[in-house]
Amino acid sequence: MLKKNKLFFFTISIDFILLLLFYAAFSQNLIKYDFFLAVLLVQIVVLPNFAVGFSAIMWSLRKNEQVFLLVVLGGMLFRMAYILGMIFLFLHFLKINQKYFIFGIFLFYFYFLTAEIFILVKQKILITDKKT
Repeated sequence: MLKKNKLFFFTISIDFILLLLFYAAFSQNLIKYDFFLAVLLVQIVVLPNFAVGFSAIMWSLRKNEQVFLLVVLGGMLFRMAYILGMIFLFLHFLKINQKYFIFGIFLFYFYFLTAEIFILVKQKILITDKKT
């Protein structure tokens, strides 16, 4: 259990470091306020998505393969619908730069998706090693 939490917090830590780098670049006037605001708002969308995905993966790993596939693939469908809905809401109700916001979603969504895949593979290897 502790190893799973370490992977989760390691992924969040890298995200936090990236945000600090964006803040440092913003404070040095290397990036525009619009871009920095978009990156911060992206976190509101992507972080809960990652937390739910991570929780679903960890919960479904203890179940049989059919439940695992149903939870992971079904959860992915709901999570993508959540992200799509949040993108529409944010772009409709907030005055943010659309290009920066979509770029931020793309960047951080794929970062967290890569982290989820890495965590899943790592956990699957640990589970198979325990069985043999």
